[in-house]
Amino acid sequence: MKRYTSVLLALTLFFFSTQVFAQKYRNKEVGLIYFKVNIDPGYHAKFSEYAHLFREPVKPQQDRIVGHLTADIWDIIKQQLTNDVGMIILPLDAYGNKFSYDQYGFPNTSINRALQKGNSRFYISIEVDISPEFSSKYITKTSADTSPQVIQLANNEIKPRVIIKMNIYNDKGIIPVANTKGEALESKIITLNDKYFDGFVNTNINSPYETLYKLVNQAVKELVISVYSRK
Repeated sequence: MKRYTSVLLALTLFFFSTQVFAQKYRNKEVGLIYFKVNIDPGYHAKFSEYAHLFREPVKPQQDRIVGHLTADIWDIIKQQLTNDVGMIILPLDAYGNKFSYDQYGFPNTSINRALQKGNSRFYISIEVDISPEFSSKYITKTSADTSPQVIQLANNEIKPRVIIKMNIYNDKGIIPVANTKGEALESKIITLNDKYFDGFVNTNINSPYETLYKLVNQAVKELVISVYSRK
């Protein structure tokens, strides 16, 4: 009975501490200082075969696929941080020419400059990586009695993972108060076709197929969990 009580108390304290930690961001203004989506070059080449599905870039020098995914992935992250964490995310151009921006219109400034020029309670920098689980091969184990097999993927096959890293800063200093991370891995090898981009290139967010949209959403959910668990 004592052991059960101790475990219950430990779980209660853990839950309370994580809730308190996440509550510190609720209803607080948060400024984005950096956001970047990186796509593995090999995957970008594969995705380029479906470039016609993506929106036309606003400016000729913008990458059609990166620009589209950057805007849409940011919208997903922003919505989750707003709804689930309670952050008040400021508009991208909230600080005007006080901040510098990348070619896609996203802030690209240092925390030092943000502290000097901004007045937000918190700042966040986010980097998203879309890459293979392994370089060009998929390693699997068919059963407990067999040795690991190395399988070369076909040109139209991928097994991606999405990693989202977010550093959170307060208005007191340049050291992050939290380093958070969300990761999602495709459970099986995907034969790439236009359906894989459902949700991003159309409104079919509930596609019956495995999609990049679903993978990104899973990584964002893990990111939110990381905010609560302070990982």
